[in-house]
Parts: sequence; structure tokens; C-alpha cells
Amino acid sequence: MKKFNLYITALTILFGANSSFSQETLTSTISNAEIQVLSKKEYVISKKNTKIALDIPFVEDFASTKGYPDPEKWIDKNVYINDNYPYNPISVGVATLDAISSDGSMYSNANISVFGADTLTSQQINLNYPGNNTIFLSFFYQPGGLGDTPETGDMLYVDYYSPDSAEWNLAWRVSYNKTDSILTEYYSYNASIKTIKEDTIQLSTLFQQVIIPVSEDQYLKTGFQFRIRNSASLSATGNTLLAAGNGDHWNIDFIQLDTARTIHDSIVDDICFIKPLGSLLKNYESIPWSHFPRANTSEMIDSIQITYSNLSDTIFNYGSREFEFEDILGNTGIYAFTGSIWDDLEAFQTETYKAKLNYPVPYNPSTDSALFELRSFFYNTDISPSRTQYRWNDTIRYLQKFYNYYSYDDGSAEMGYDLAGNGTENGMVAVRFNSYKKDTLRGVQIYFNQSYNNTNDKYFKLCVWSEINGRPGNILHIQENIKPVFEDSLNKFTIYLFDTSLVLENNFYVGWQKIYANSLNVGFDVNNITNENAFFNFSGTWQSSIFEGTIMIRPMFGKEVTLPTTDKENPISGKLEFSLYPNPATNFITIET
Repeated sequence: MKKFNLYITALTILFGANSSFSQETLTSTISNAEIQVLSKKEYVISKKNTKIALDIPFVEDFASTKGYPDPEKWIDKNVYINDNYPYNPISVGVATLDAISSDGSMYSNANISVFGADTLTSQQINLNYPGNNTIFLSFFYQPGGLGDTPETGDMLYVDYYSPDSAEWNLAWRVSYNKTDSILTEYYSYNASIKTIKEDTIQLSTLFQQVIIPVSEDQYLKTGFQFRIRNSASLSATGNTLLAAGNGDHWNIDFIQLDTARTIHDSIVDDICFIKPLGSLLKNYESIPWSHFPRANTSEMIDSIQITYSNLSDTIFNYGSREFEFEDILGNTGIYAFTGSIWDDLEAFQTETYKAKLNYPVPYNPSTDSALFELRSFFYNTDISPSRTQYRWNDTIRYLQKFYNYYSYDDGSAEMGYDLAGNGTENGMVAVRFNSYKKDTLRGVQIYFNQSYNNTNDKYFKLCVWSEINGRPGNILHIQENIKPVFEDSLNKFTIYLFDTSLVLENNFYVGWQKIYANSLNVGFDVNNITNENAFFNFSGTWQSSIFEGTIMIRPMFGKEVTLPTTDKENPISGKLEFSLYPNPATNFITIET
């Protein structure tokens, strides 16, 4: 609970503060880099609804795909399937509804007033069960999560499609309001008469489940569909120097549509992972591969942690926790081992387990990078015809990267960070890193969020500091005339090369000094909490950041980096168009664009 409560407190400080004062701030994003990449790739929407309708049970917990929804179950691709925005999900993976469209950009009709935003529409489903009153649709929802909490008036809706009338009818809706309650309205259509039942429930930081009947004859047909949609409004921070951005997140998890249910059927008969795997490093998400030999002893974790849950009201008997470690770029293959066996997993029990990592990472000094995939899964032998098993949420994966940079972040920006307000001209932000090896600092990578109306397209200075008494000390290097560059790619980092060679080791700081009061809107990862290494200064004194998360800046070490192009206005920076690894190579190389 600590992470969530402090994060909400930080947002309260941001949105409630007088915008005329200098402050560190979090801002909203106006794009989704992962979706922008997927939108440029071929994505085939299944045409199953024009041929054969899906049979029930219809089950979806969003653990089998990432980015776009599974086209075998859904006919559109507006929502974002991810692990980044939920807080304590039911299972790994959720569908997030917000104000970002299927191409990764803000909806064209987005404004500060309420507007229609995302829609998640099912394929056609066979509900040819005339007279059956035991068919129910259930799902879990969470307003905000680790994203932006909806504003008063922003709604989440469920609609049913009537095959005979070819019309969508409202079946349920929920609104979020600031008085810590949620108003749900259940709509039941009977001819031309609409009845509304209101039920007020207390707002919780946890996911809440809703169960809706599908009992009217007009829906009990082949070709039935349902959809979940939201209305949103752009987030305005109250500071005229900051732009409105994406917000009003609703996270959806574990949808079930089936017969032989009741209004009280809230149990999911399954065991599943509820958290993704994390880095194999204690302090970083990634470190330079050439620094690994010196960092290995102190930086590598000694055990792998997994968290899973029995969602059922009965015991699951016997299962094993399995692990695999694969060298993607090398020739060492797959190393597999079993953690241990569980005898009984009690009803509704959540368990965190640590498996001893007894695998020595194979270091190859002739290559400049390495990539490993860690997988965890479990075998459950308590499988019988009476128990539903959703095997897709029984496996989780993590890519451990070793390239040429130090990184605290996971590559995904849920928010933006900077100093804003009057008095932040010349304000500075610095992030502390520890280099395990004496090496040449070649430059930095920075993740910039695009801002509404390009309000962050301003010059700034790149800075490197030494350390004095646990704070940024003397300035070692300043690089001027730098502007944000917005990379239209999944790895949305811009590389800025230094015009001088800096040989560093141990603790140092990289960051920026502003020239204008406008926010630079640097990416902020809310899933990794490293703000003990982040500092800001606009009054002559370095202060620790209050925001729990990670400022997305990465120092680059090692061999000289040559970029293919330069910007006339920004002659000492460039855009990395592709990367090649490993280098040198024997049998193959990977080209990453």
C-alpha cells in the first residue's frame, strides 16, 4: 500500500498546488509509444464474427497478448493491453481504457470537456439459449490505478448488442466522483420501458467486480456482442505552462461470460500470476555489458521472486514452480530448474515465492551486449473436468538487457516529469548513478513525452555533476543548445552525444538545466521507485524528489557512438535509427529498429 498512497499524495500536491509557485511536477502523456509502433505493423482483425460466432464460456484476462487486444476475441484495437497501469491486478495483464486511440495518439475530438474515447468490442458470440436466465457477464474494474484517476463525469459503460434490431443498448455504467464513492446504474430494457437500479458502493484502491445479467430474449441469439467503453476529458494541471494530456484511466481485468451462473457468482476458479517478473539486478534495470564482470557480485540478485494467487474458494492440491533462463544472443541455450513443489494452495491465498538463482550468467568479453529471457511458469496437477484452467496466465517473462547504458526505468513512461511554474527558469534536475567500472561517458539517452501543442519544444542544457555529501556537486560538463527530440518508436529514447570525453567511476549525476519555465516533460516510470536518486534545484539548494518513480534518463558508456544524422539547430545531438548486436558476431546479427 505504501507505493500507491504516496503516489496519490504526490498527485494531490501537484494538482492542488498554486501554479504560480515553483515545484516539481508530474504531467500526463499525449501518446503511447508501444501502440504507435504496433499501428505501423500489419495487424489482422479476425473476421470470425462474419463466419462462426464464439461459443461460451467467453473468458479474457488479458494475459496472452500485449499492446493490442487478442483479435480472436475482439473486433477493435482501441484499448491498451499492459502490465504498467494496474495496481494489484487480479492476474497479470489488463485492458486500459483512456484517451489514446488505436494509433497511439490522442483522439482528435479530445478536449477538456467529456468526450467518447476507447471501446473494447467482443466478437460475435453464440448466446442461442432462449429463455435461459443464468447467463451473466462479469469483470473487474479499477479507476486510475497507477495512471490518472477519472474526473467527475467521466464514465465507464457496458453495452449489449441485439442481433435482431442491430442496435446497441446500455446495460451498465459507473461514474467516479471525488466523494470516494462510485455510482453504478444497471439498465434493463423491456420493450420501450427502461428501469434503473442505483447502487452506491465505496471506492477502493483494489479492483472491484461487477456481475451483469444477460437474460432478455433480444440478446439470447447467435451474434450477440458486448462492449466496454469510456468517456474521458483531458487532464489539466492548472498550470498554464503545462499542457493537458491523456488521463481518466480505467483498468479492466478477468472478463467472464457464461451460463449456469447467478448474480452472486463472483469466484474465478483459477490460479495465476498476479505480478510480472522484474530485473535480475538489485539497483538497475540494465547496466553496460562491459561493466558486468565488476558488477556481478554486488549487483546480481540471489533469487527470483514470483507472486501468484489462488482465485478459487477451494484448495488447489499440488503444483510445481518452474524457471527457465535463456541466452538469446549467445550459444549457451536454455537453463531450466524447478523451484519447489507446493502441496496445498489455500482458497484465496496469495503467495510470494523466491527461487534461488544458481545460474552463473555467461559473460562473453568479445561482445558488446547481451540479452537474456527469464521465464517462470507452474505445473498444476490438480486439473479435472470440473475445474477451469486458463493456461495463458501461468507463464510470465522478463527480458534482461545488457547494452551500453545504465537504466533505472523499464522503458515505459506512464507520466512526465519536470520543474514547472514561475521561478523554475534555470532550474536543474539530476539523477545519481554509480558506475562499477572506470569508463568513458559518451552521452545520455532521454525519453521525452510529446506535449499537447508542443509546449515542451524548448532549449535546455545537458549537465554532468560530481558528488559531494550525497548530493550533486561540481559541474563536470555542460552541453548547451539542446532541444527535445520525439522519437516515434517503442524505445522512445533520444541519444545526445557529448562533445567531450568524460572518464568517470563510482557516483556521478546526469540531468539538465532549464532555460525556460515550460515543462520539458521527460518520461516518468511509475513502476520502478528510485526517487532516492533524483534531485532538483531551483533555489540554490538540492532537494530530494517527492515523486515515487523513475526519471527516464540513461548514461551511456564504452566505445564511441556514431550517429547517422545531426540536427542543424542541434549539431551535437542525433537520432539513433537502428542498433546492431552482438558486435563482433559469428553466425548472425540482430538489427533493432
